Amino acid sequence: MSSNAKFYVPVDLKRTALLVSDVQSQILSRFPAPEQTAYLERVQRLLDFFRAEIKKAHDERNQTSESSSAPTSLYDNCPLIIHHVLPFGLNSNAFVSPYNKLASWVRSLEAQGFFKDTTKTNPNTPQYAIPPSMAPPSGWGTRDEIIIPKIQAGSFSSSDLLAYLRARDIKHVVLIGLTTMGSVLGGARLGSDLDFHIIIPRDAVMDDDAEVNDFLLAKVLPKFTDVVDVDDVLGLPSLFLG
Repeated sequence: MSSNAKFYVPVDLKRTALLVSDVQSQILSRFPAPEQTAYLERVQRLLDFFRAEIKKAHDERNQTSESSSAPTSLYDNCPLIIHHVLPFGLNSNAFVSPYNKLASWVRSLEAQGFFKDTTKTNPNTPQYAIPPSMAPPSGWGTRDEIIIPKIQAGSFSSSDLLAYLRARDIKHVVLIGLTTMGSVLGGARLGSDLDFHIIIPRDAVMDDDAEVNDFLLAKVLPKFTDVVDVDDVLGLPSLFLG
């Protein structure tokens, strides 16, 4: 087991969220198939780790409640997993501004025939396009692994995300996703401004431009985040060692 030595401040897992930003099929499809497969395997390792810690937290809380009459918080000592993704098709993608150059690729996807399912008449049923392999084993709908739609590249522009993080008293955010230049850079910068401890596993982010990816991870992001490896996160002390 490793220590917190590679992190700016000690990481308390019970106050930590895994923020999975824009890991969606349409975005992944921009990368070669072998890169997609390898990337999803690395993401899965992080999901498995956080899911295991969440289970430990629930098991511990159940044992505590059985042995004590004192009330326990719904979220005591429990990490959080957030899939923060574009709600493709929501209100016919009316959230995509013609003045936002970064969002122009959504228009290009529309031109290719995506989001044309006319059987979906409810504007509140967007296509989240999360790869099936990433779905929770017990299915969606729990309090500890959630989906939040976002309509800007940077995650922390969303008041919904902030509400969930504050409700759980989250202090540390492990930010992963696509792309490094897009949602990761934008989310990391604003999240740091909001005083969250942002952790970026370099092998759990990807960009279309490898040179830009390497430059951001080596020269820019370390100025205000902890850029580490997936293994560094997996080596954090478990919530419950017994």
